[in-house]
Formats: sequence, C-alpha cells, structure tokens
Amino acid sequence: MVIEIKELTKKYGRKEVLRGISLQLETDTYGLAGPNGAGKTTLLRLLANVQKPSRGEIFFDEESMRSGRSNGSACLNCFVNRNRFAGKTVEVGYLPQKFGCFPELTVYEQMKYFACLKGVEPRKQNGEILRLLEAVHLEEKAETKCRKLSGGMVRRLGIAQALFGTPRLLLLDEPTVGLDPEERNHFNEIIRRLEGRLTIVLSTHLIEDVRNLCGRLIVMDSGRVLMAGELEQITEAARGRVYEVTKAELEKLEGPFLVRNSVRKSGTELFRVILLGENREMENHRPCEAEIEDGYLALLKGKEAMNEKYL
Repeated sequence: MVIEIKELTKKYGRKEVLRGISLQLETDTYGLAGPNGAGKTTLLRLLANVQKPSRGEIFFDEESMRSGRSNGSACLNCFVNRNRFAGKTVEVGYLPQKFGCFPELTVYEQMKYFACLKGVEPRKQNGEILRLLEAVHLEEKAETKCRKLSGGMVRRLGIAQALFGTPRLLLLDEPTVGLDPEERNHFNEIIRRLEGRLTIVLSTHLIEDVRNLCGRLIVMDSGRVLMAGELEQITEAARGRVYEVTKAELEKLEGPFLVRNSVRKSGTELFRVILLGENREMENHRPCEAEIEDGYLALLKGKEAMNEKYL
C-alpha cells in the first residue's frame, strides 16, 4: 500500500498545527520524531481519520480518504477505522499515547469489548483474542484484572487491540513511554515480527527506538517536516559536523553548536560537539563518525541556533 499525504494542513481556531505537509509512505516502519508541539499526534490522528484536515488530502493507493466512507468509532481510547475506497477496505490500527482500560475487566474481557467495537465476527472473536494475546505475550494474563497490569502490559494490550483484523496501517503514538528495559524488548520483538507486512508509523521522542526498529525517519518541528528519509540520509545532515573537544577547547568555540554528551577517555573529559549553522569543519580537532542522533539534532537545532550556543 502507498499512502500519499499532500499539502496537509490542520488548524485549531487560529492556531496552525500542521503546515502543508507532503509525504509518501510505503510498506515500511517509519519513526516520527520531533519536540513537543511539533504536530506528531495531530498527523497520526489525521491518518487515522479521527480528525479531518483543514486543507490537503490523504490518498490510500491513489484513492482519496475524502472520497471514501469511514465507519470509524472511538471509545475508551480504542479506535478502529475502516475506510472504503472503490469497494475495498483499508483498516487502520491506532494506539493513542494515553491508552486506558476498564480496571475491573479481565484482559480477556477487555479484548472481547474491543472485538465487539471493531466488528469482529462473534464466531471468530475467541480465536482472534487468543492469537493477539499470544502475539504480545499476555496469554498468561488473560484472566487477570486490568487494574493489576503494569504500565508496560497495558501498552502491550493497546498494541493487541490495534492489531484486530488485518490493518494495513498501524499508528503508534509514544508506545514505549514508561516501559522498563524488559517491556521495551517485548515491544521491539512485536514490531520486528510485523516488519514488511504493513505500514507502521511510530511516534517517539527516543531516537534509540528509531535506530532499533525503523527503516526511515520523519523529523518534524512546528508543524512542518524538516526531513524524511532513510536513517543514513538523516545521519548525513551531521556528516562532517561532529567532533570531540576538551573543556578548554569547548570554551573557545565560536559560532552555533550543540553539545550532545561527554565521555571520559584516558582520564580526559571529551565533549561530543555538533556544529550548527554555516560551520562545517574544525581544524586540529578530533572528528567523529556521525550517528542518527547527531543528524536528528542537527536538523532540529540548526536553524534556531544560528546565533546561540547550546551548552
């Protein structure tokens, strides 16, 4: 499936949250990254057809979402959307950032509730529920009350409900927030098993998630797409701009730059510096191989840091 986003704009009153976004999404796993207020959640909601754009259109395999019929419904932060285009159905699975459950229902009962909301045939519900609980490693919790689940288990339950049916587009809004390392590994395993089968858009603040799971990254800020491409293309934004410097050298640097982190080598503290603005090279300093985090930060901070040092 190919998803075309053309000049997508969204306003809330006078506030423009998305500003003419154009993208093409294919069968791949996309990271969607940017600071708070960048427009990530709004973009996911428009893709899920939870909200309508102020201007622009979204096309699924060349059929406009506006020309189709939607029977989407939202309840308890659970969403299912089926858009009909030229007689075919596109199902969208959506996990919002704030996902909740009825505390007194068991995990199985909660999934039963989701199955009814999403129109799963009654004769297929039991098999689908068990299949999805197994897929997210919650089969042993089927009879456990939702109020007894950890935060990570609730997120996995949210992924399970998003996978009901045969979604061709899976939208995940900050799915790893608050997960401990073991829960994060469970999540990563689930996403890797889905790779190549559908289009996944994963909104995150953690570039580690992108590096581990995504083939491509969309970098957003202030309602615009700064860059979208394969991870190597994003990394290229910092190529030749990354250096290690001592504290004394750091204090003498001119022009805008960002200090990403520091490490201690042979007893000396070295700061990893990303040059911003027009600066591209430093003589007599230690260049470093650029990483995806460097490229992301160079894109995000480059324009706003033309006349400021970030320490």
